[in-house]
Amino acid sequence: NLLASGDDEGTVRLWDLRVNTNEPVFSIKEVDDFISCITTNNQKKLLACTSGDGYLTTINIASKKMYIQSEPYEEELSCAGIFRNESKLIVSSSKGNFYTFNWGEFGYHNDAFSGPTTPISFMLPITERIAITAGEEGVIRAMHLVPGRILGIVGQHSLAVEALDISHDGELIASSSHDNDIRFWNIKYFEDFDEIDYTAKPDKTAARHNFPSSLAANRSDFFADL
Repeated sequence: NLLASGDDEGTVRLWDLRVNTNEPVFSIKEVDDFISCITTNNQKKLLACTSGDGYLTTINIASKKMYIQSEPYEEELSCAGIFRNESKLIVSSSKGNFYTFNWGEFGYHNDAFSGPTTPISFMLPITERIAITAGEEGVIRAMHLVPGRILGIVGQHSLAVEALDISHDGELIASSSHDNDIRFWNIKYFEDFDEIDYTAKPDKTAARHNFPSSLAANRSDFFADL
């Protein structure tokens, strides 16, 4: 029954749908730029909020006040996801960087890695370690986030992706782009996705590798039957 919202001025509001009023349960403003993402875990005690001025701000719902605010980052923090049985919060940025925080320890990240060089606008967890990401370049990628590395391309749009969501059974993701194009991608193949070797070096060709859901074929597939 509770809904959280963030606005362009940095204010976060909590709403109770059971209350017939236009007033929020509470509102709090701890940053000066737009709120880009709000997430929480199953306990729903803390709201983790990313913002355009480079802060990760967590809010204690019960006490209606700020819990912890991170050190400032020199880039917009654009989206976030929760992984590893809710023990890891991973935040992405406008520069394609990913920062890993232990849940509850939000002052500064304990791990970081670089993904695509273009801004990441959406992060959609699909397993405890893998997320679908998308942004301004229009390419939808699968990322293994613990440890961090690019796995490949799930799909693509010709313009920036502006919305991303997953079906209730986890088999389809839907994406829409700046030209009002809505596309659906079957990601059921991730059910049989093998665990990666943590000791192996990241595959440098992964950023160009197309998964079965992608509209494009891999060059190597042309020679597969020869």
